[in-house]
Amino acid sequence: MKTYYDVHVFYSRDDGFSVPVATDEPMSDEEVINVALENEDLNSEDAKHVDYVEEIDEDDYNDMKA
Repeated sequence: MKTYYDVHVFYSRDDGFSVPVATDEPMSDEEVINVALENEDLNSEDAKHVDYVEEIDEDDYNDMKA
């Protein structure tokens, strides 16, 4: 069963973004960040600024991918 996540990167109040990540099983925050790095959705600098990883539903994931 797929699990969906919002990985949020925060540089400043005006400079941040979210990356949607899907995995085949539930994972820890660090594991999800590593998946985002492997998929090149995040670079190593962005990964240093992740302020949260939140599980989301499939609809939210699809909206983020659009």
